[in-house]
Amino acid sequence: MKIEFEEWNAIETYLEKNEAGEVTAHLKQSLDQIPNLDEKIKYVKETREDIEDCIRMSKIKEFQTEVDVDEEVTRKPKIKRLKMSVFFYSVAATLIVLFGIFWMLNTKTPGEKIFAENFKPDIGLPLKMSTIGNYGFYEGMLDYKQENYKEAIAKWNTILPAKPHNDTLNYFLGVANLALGNTVESLEYLRNQELYKGGMFEQEAAYYAALAEIKDGNFKKAEILLRNNPSPDNDKLLKQLENQ
Repeated sequence: MKIEFEEWNAIETYLEKNEAGEVTAHLKQSLDQIPNLDEKIKYVKETREDIEDCIRMSKIKEFQTEVDVDEEVTRKPKIKRLKMSVFFYSVAATLIVLFGIFWMLNTKTPGEKIFAENFKPDIGLPLKMSTIGNYGFYEGMLDYKQENYKEAIAKWNTILPAKPHNDTLNYFLGVANLALGNTVESLEYLRNQELYKGGMFEQEAAYYAALAEIKDGNFKKAEILLRNNPSPDNDKLLKQLENQ
């Protein structure tokens, strides 16, 4: 669903005020101008819940098939047995699917497997949080939160020349590129640990830089990054590398 930045901000304000019982008439009036309001409120609310809970599906779920179980199927069958040919075809189809999943999982390199097990994009900044005071940055953050990483990167790249050493901008450019699988581009933004020294993203930048190195098979470089920037997540990932 496409939601404009101003709409998202107004809806997010409404959700916060509604929880506190502080919704004003002016706020209600501004909401009335938004088309498909109920759908957008529902979408923003669900997105906020996902972000707050850091819920991300693992890569294996890409290979799972959702099956809607018809209520009729759950009833006791009227026929006592299936034809053997149907049974064998079903078993064969299941085995083919399972073999395909097994083959795809096992064609990954050790680094790609570790990356898939551990990579979850940063949940992003609240849209009203002002760290670098740039409207364009938060337009990109809205795209980022909706997993439109290419759009976010395009918007942030227009800001970068004026703020080349901004740790927030570089950090999210790195994570967004990594979410797209672009390890080389990601490391361009995350590798320079001096940029993050003493900042709010110091350990996190090292973590994602290490994951990029791991995906490319550079375990030693990843270990150095993790050892130099200890944190619960970094220590856990380092231990996993050492046990390889």
